Amino acid sequence: MKMIPFSQIRSVVIFRRNGLGDILCSIPLVLRCKELMPQAHISLCIEEKNRDLAPYLQGPDEVVLIAQRKNKYLEMALTIWPLRKRGIDIGISAKTTPMKLINRSLLALGAKYRIAYVEKKRDWCVNCPVPNSLPTTHQALRAIHLIDPQMDQLEPAYYPQLRRVGKVELFSPTTLLVSVSNNRAGSTISPSRYATFLNALAGIPSLGIIVNCLPKDRPQAEELVKRLQIPNHVYPTETLGDFLALLNSVDGVFTGDGGIVHLASALHKPLVALYGGTKPWEWGPLNSQATVLSHEHHVDEIDTGQIVNALHQLTRRPSFCFGNSVVALINK
Repeated sequence: MKMIPFSQIRSVVIFRRNGLGDILCSIPLVLRCKELMPQAHISLCIEEKNRDLAPYLQGPDEVVLIAQRKNKYLEMALTIWPLRKRGIDIGISAKTTPMKLINRSLLALGAKYRIAYVEKKRDWCVNCPVPNSLPTTHQALRAIHLIDPQMDQLEPAYYPQLRRVGKVELFSPTTLLVSVSNNRAGSTISPSRYATFLNALAGIPSLGIIVNCLPKDRPQAEELVKRLQIPNHVYPTETLGDFLALLNSVDGVFTGDGGIVHLASALHKPLVALYGGTKPWEWGPLNSQATVLSHEHHVDEIDTGQIVNALHQLTRRPSFCFGNSVVALINK
């Protein structure tokens, strides 16, 4: 990589498209840039569909929304033009695999130093290329390697955090949140399986189950509560702000892999997460209070006893507030 005079850098633009988890996994890169270049103004560019997350992100000096248009090249052009006028020192594609569109956008941005993963050793759009390789580290650390390839582990100081999140009043003194809404097929837990795990917690004093869902998934939520032998309440949430307030109010979370895992982690919530078909070492929660159980194909293949044991350990924590290190139990 070309030597970058960090002390002379005044402006950094970081692009990260895709979902909420992808954005949160780019925050450690933002924080590392702030350490290396405390004098620099750091802008994080995310897709307009994720605009509701922007006010809660802690780290970037500015969140820029990538204009939503039918033509993706027009989207980037409309986003880049106002930034280009500023005179950008560093442009970074935080995508941890090569992405031709963003790499070309870095050139159009006019950034003096253009950093991205590339398929080959050279990419005419990128003058600070990082050769692509099979991932061997967490996505967040792999993003940091774009600017600091010497960092060998991700300390908790770099874990993403959300700010200014509200709270709601809940029906029980101690609550565990589950969600029946999940767009990852391999990590989707059916209402019947959820009930099997949760009913094993029956008898724990003052424990209530918060069943969260998108409005369209209300039938699955109702199916789950019919099977539960523990006090419960269905809490549908339409907006991200409503969901974050709910998530910030509970004492623990039990869910399949997805954006909820990363949002709960950014709120420091004790967590049991089931991963099916996703590598926990690559996409696991950045959360010192998380237990991760996984299977290479589907969460239904994870041993029920292991899941129940993890939930009992979670509920033994005083108010679910204290935990140790992330434990990844990978079932083959």
